[in-house]
Amino acid sequence: MSFLRASLALCALLGPCVPLPAYSPAYALDSNRDGKPDQWYEVTDGQVRGLSQDRNYDGRVDYLVEYDREGRKVREEMDFNFDGRMDDFYYFENGALIRQEIDSNFDQRIDVWVFLEGPYIHRYEMDRDFDGRVDVVKDYGQ
Repeated sequence: MSFLRASLALCALLGPCVPLPAYSPAYALDSNRDGKPDQWYEVTDGQVRGLSQDRNYDGRVDYLVEYDREGRKVREEMDFNFDGRMDDFYYFENGALIRQEIDSNFDQRIDVWVFLEGPYIHRYEMDRDFDGRVDVVKDYGQ
């Protein structure tokens, strides 16, 4: 199914969908039908390369995902507490999650790093006192 056909089918199911101006290869979707877009799809060569969402409908993007040419996730960002700043970051390799970085106290500084191998946590690091230095490391591979 072509991207355009898939987009039209998605719009029919979820609500009004508007192609953005010709210079922007994106589509906007109003999933809660309040007249304001809350999902934006970036499209390159007929493939979705990015998705932005306003999950709580406050007018601010609080979820981003980037896809590679094969449609696999490369990176995700999430504003977990809806304060307008991204605080959870996910990194993928060949579509598999390999690392997560978390700002657990919402001060715009990463303080938890989780490294994965397959579905398992291989290692994590934490900055418990939020001074910018890792003070806890747990390596399950040793």
